[in-house]
Amino acid sequence: MFKKILVPIDVEYPRTSKAVYDNAADIAKLSGADILLVSVRPGFGMPIVASYVTDEMKKEAKKEFIDALNKFTDKNCGENVSSKVLVGKHYDAILEMADKWGADLIVVYHNHRRDINEAFSQNCAQKIVKKANCSVLRLRNVLN
Repeated sequence: MFKKILVPIDVEYPRTSKAVYDNAADIAKLSGADILLVSVRPGFGMPIVASYVTDEMKKEAKKEFIDALNKFTDKNCGENVSSKVLVGKHYDAILEMADKWGADLIVVYHNHRRDINEAFSQNCAQKIVKKANCSVLRLRNVLN
């Protein structure tokens, strides 16, 4: 059974994130697995972007993102759940964390009807499924 379940969520879509977490929590209950919720914020590494973003703006964006993830976790998650904010390309950051943490399952959300710019679009989910070194559960259309 699974012992470490990585659950990427998008804090800007709390209903969907809760549905994904609830599915992962049901799986975790079967074997007492730990859950690590991760949310990926984009970096400011591109020179053209970095030139317009001040250090103060970066600090504020980071604080708001961490606060949103903590609020989600406090409101929706039970025991054996920790959370972490990642930075960078979504699929790269998720795959790197899965390997670093030793995840044996990643639970991702995929809805082929979502807008292309949303964090866990088809492209991100497909890359995670294709490149992950552990099992991946790709959930579809978790909202009623």
